[in-house]
Amino acid sequence: MAMALVAGVNVRLCFSPSVGDLARRVRSPSSISYPRKCCGIAVPLWSLPSSPRPLSIINAVHHQHTSHSVHLPVHSNRRFAAPDTRRVLPIRALLALSVAAALAFLQRKQQRVQLVRSRILMAGKDDDYVASAMMAKREESAATKTRRIDSHLHVWASPKEANEFPYFPGQEPTLPGNVDYLLESMEEAEVDGALIIQPINHKFDHSYVSSVIRTYPGKYVGCCLADPSEGGGGVREMERLIAEEGYRAVRFNPYLWPAGENMTNKVGKAMFSRAGELGAVVGFMCFKGLMLHIDDIEELCLEFPATAVMIDHFGFCKPAQSKDEEEAWRRLLSLARFPQVYVKTSAFFRVSRQSFPYEDTWPLVQQLVDAFGAKRVLWGSDFPFVAAECGYTKACQELPSIMASKLRLSSEDWEWVLGRTALQLFAGAWQESNLVS
Repeated sequence: MAMALVAGVNVRLCFSPSVGDLARRVRSPSSISYPRKCCGIAVPLWSLPSSPRPLSIINAVHHQHTSHSVHLPVHSNRRFAAPDTRRVLPIRALLALSVAAALAFLQRKQQRVQLVRSRILMAGKDDDYVASAMMAKREESAATKTRRIDSHLHVWASPKEANEFPYFPGQEPTLPGNVDYLLESMEEAEVDGALIIQPINHKFDHSYVSSVIRTYPGKYVGCCLADPSEGGGGVREMERLIAEEGYRAVRFNPYLWPAGENMTNKVGKAMFSRAGELGAVVGFMCFKGLMLHIDDIEELCLEFPATAVMIDHFGFCKPAQSKDEEEAWRRLLSLARFPQVYVKTSAFFRVSRQSFPYEDTWPLVQQLVDAFGAKRVLWGSDFPFVAAECGYTKACQELPSIMASKLRLSSEDWEWVLGRTALQLFAGAWQESNLVS
């Protein structure tokens, strides 16, 4: 059996071996003819497939799968051959073709009507359509864009706000650092979110930072300041700040411990352990040098492996120019053996011996990523201090762009360092809606 498509109708061609014997007595398939008395429509020979076996049945089937077969005898006598050697289809095929053509015509007409209606409905709505398309494009771009999270900055009250949020005596700021200034700087630098470190300017009074976090939920995450002083807040105040105020990290400033005490004393271990139980990250600020505190950090990490740790500002390790500096840097890199330790590549101006773009620190970034992996390295600015140095936008946009062309870091590595590491470490802290805006 063979198939042919004639004017949109499937035609089944059936062959008979007995008729094939007759065909061998004729010169070619084109000499085969059919009786003129058969009713139907004529089909040119070229519309049907050629075959070494002549046709015995032509079965036309319309779209409802009804069929009508007519057996057509084959004659070798050319008296019965049509002058144009045409083959004839039965009358039911003609009806099927007519119905199919009518349905196709009505379908095309209906499609044209629907098209006209849609154009009429769209008339006057072009602005809405364009606006919707632009919104969708912005949302798609925001979904694929790298999230920029500043893992280290500070805010403090402006002089006008100081009555409500007083400074700690002797710690009055010399630079502007209020939240309005921060918002403007972040918008200009296209930074999406930030981790706010409680500043020494307000010391253990967290009311200003707490007000910022409440006012901008999902945009800012708080890091409170641990109070290890005698008779101070200790574990209880840290628990309150985490549970009630929503802080996600705790800063250990070793210079706030009582004289002669280390961060591994009773209150230090209690706070460090409890922070891990509450899911808070502990950050270490080794302002006077890593070597003064590295033993305490290692001891705490060994004893409480469930507590995540951040090392601020390259551990305050400058590009090595002496054996002592080389040893400090080696000890920092050795912290990579603790899976819970992360390092901030922040405050470049504090560790570099050069001006912007702080080229002597670039190898440090590469070595940190090589040792810890990009998923344990964070980017930070140290706002607002950085504003008086190279400027916030340069620190957050220009510097990583310059370094990206010089270091052996992939684009994915940069995505982690500039934002994804912080998003993972503080899972759920920065809401997508706030990051897109």
